[in-house]
Amino acid sequence: MILVLLLAAIMPGSFVMLYFAISLVLWLEYYRVVRALTRVAVSSPQMEASRQLGFGRFYLFKRHIWPSVQSSVLTLAAFGAANSILALASIGFVYVGLQPPVAELGLMVVELLPYFDEAPWIIAQPLVAIFMLVLGFNLLAGKAK
Repeated sequence: MILVLLLAAIMPGSFVMLYFAISLVLWLEYYRVVRALTRVAVSSPQMEASRQLGFGRFYLFKRHIWPSVQSSVLTLAAFGAANSILALASIGFVYVGLQPPVAELGLMVVELLPYFDEAPWIIAQPLVAIFMLVLGFNLLAGKAK
C-alpha cells in the first residue's frame, strides 16, 4: 500500500497511474498462486502423456493447466477487485487519489463529512456503495470455489 501511495503522490490525480500502482502491488499474489498450481499440473502424469503424444503448448494449456488453475484465478480476481475498491476508496479518503471533478467513493465520503452534523444519513450513501461492492465481490469469490 505504501507503493501505491508513493506512485499516487508522484503523479497526483492520474487515473492510469493509480490503477498501475494497485496492479503492481496485487500481481505478486497471482504469480505465486498460479506458479504453484502450474508446477503441480505440469508434473502430473496426464501432462506427461499428452506431451509424449506430441500435443502442442496451447493444447496442453487448454486441457491441463487452465482447468487446474481456473477456479483459483477467478477467486483471486474477485478478491483482488474487492481489495482494489477498498484501496481506491482509502486513497481517495486521504486526498491522494483522483481529484475532485472525478466521482470517487473515498473522495465522496470526505466531501460529505462537513454535512455529517446536519444530515448524518447522507454520508451513508458512498459507504453503503463501498460495502455493497466489496460484499458482492467477496460473495462472488465464495461462489467461484
